[in-house]
Amino acid sequence: MPARQHPKSSQTDNAQPKPPPASNHSLFDWRYALLIAIALILGVLAIYFSPIRQSRNFYDYADQRLFLGIPHFWNVVSNVGFLVVGLIGLRKNHQCSLAREPALSFAYPLFFLSLVGAFLGSSLYHLSPGPFTLMLDRIPITIGFISLYCIVIAEYLSPKLGKAMLLPTLAYGVLSVIYWYMTDVVNGRGDMAPYVLVQLLPIIHIPIILWLYPNRHHPTKYYLYALGLYVLCKMAESKDDELYQLTSQISGHSLKHILAALAGYCIYQGWKTNTKKPHR
Repeated sequence: MPARQHPKSSQTDNAQPKPPPASNHSLFDWRYALLIAIALILGVLAIYFSPIRQSRNFYDYADQRLFLGIPHFWNVVSNVGFLVVGLIGLRKNHQCSLAREPALSFAYPLFFLSLVGAFLGSSLYHLSPGPFTLMLDRIPITIGFISLYCIVIAEYLSPKLGKAMLLPTLAYGVLSVIYWYMTDVVNGRGDMAPYVLVQLLPIIHIPIILWLYPNRHHPTKYYLYALGLYVLCKMAESKDDELYQLTSQISGHSLKHILAALAGYCIYQGWKTNTKKPHR
């Protein structure tokens, strides 16, 4: 039988249903201890192996074709996916908030803004590859990684913890990129050790969090899709020359941009799917 409705329920029919809040797990939970231990180990390894340098041929991409007067044409235009996904996400969030955790409501649009920033930064970088434009490319990528990381922590572990971590980790991430650039200016090959943590920690922590804290109310499968696409991104990036030689049309780096944009779209779909549209 259909559930009996309260007479005043019509006033709230258009209200967006709220998902169950994330649990505030005890800091003495062994799972917390595991995550903290992993972070400490990665930090120690980064210090031990510092300085971590880029390869000497980092700026020498396989596909350097000029088309329509645009150098490195395909490495530039393949960034359009970031712009498309970022604008779609911002538009949808403006129409109906995608935030599942009110404490971090500003982090969701920040993620989409970072995709728009990645489009601008990566396009500028590939038009004129060099340390300064690479810094402009890495800053929005860092913001996107960290905002997503803190959102996952808020959704699966603790909203308070996710909120408390966001600004400090954003500051660390941006400063790690600036530090790499400054050491690159001084030494010719900057130290990437602090920045490597920005890349590694979320990629290691997020799947572990999804596994240790299962929650059917959150878009777990979409996060896993995005992680899978990210792994393919790194594989394509490492096979830049091989893929270009194989296809003669698309390089591994251009494919990386496409796969990364698809990963962002998976995250958008996860948030949209798990946020019911209001009745009209």
